[in-house]
Amino acid sequence: MKIDYKALFVRAWSLIVRPRQTWEEIMQESPRKEVGTTFVWPLICLCGMAVLIGGVIRDGFADGAFWETMADSCIQCVVLFGSFYFVAGGLNMLRVRYQKADDDMPLCTLFAGYAMVVVFALALLTALFPSLLLFKLVLQFYVVYIVWQGADLVLGVDEERRMTFSLVASAIILLVPFILQFIFDKLSLLLA
Repeated sequence: MKIDYKALFVRAWSLIVRPRQTWEEIMQESPRKEVGTTFVWPLICLCGMAVLIGGVIRDGFADGAFWETMADSCIQCVVLFGSFYFVAGGLNMLRVRYQKADDDMPLCTLFAGYAMVVVFALALLTALFPSLLLFKLVLQFYVVYIVWQGADLVLGVDEERRMTFSLVASAIILLVPFILQFIFDKLSLLLA
């Protein structure tokens, strides 16, 4: 399967710049694209490559630095991959319990994949430019706006519950990658 990286970057950019219109476009697509193979997995691979490239630029190849960078790259991919599916499952459970809606994992997977665009973009940027960490800490909260813009269109969240749902869903989107990264960091320290 060929990946259209131009369309991937245009979709990511438009979700960040004009989320409401982009959510509307996503919902009008027929048939809906498989978000994993067309959006999430390529972005995860790009994040892993960014960790590898950034590590090689910073540390070079000396004294096992390359192998440590390779491990960090793999960990980044596993964390983001796991985060995507944990977030989708968490959003599905939240939707079923909070909205009293039917179980719809494909819809929640679609929403999670696109809603995590800021997480992917910031992971990519901070892998290449670690000095942007403060930038990442501030801008990650833009996820709340992207989720809020799409919650009613994609998941059918009613207006009175939309803000609460958006805050809880955004917390899931932001905390799951953080927790998984923390676990892998502790595991790598134990195994080193």
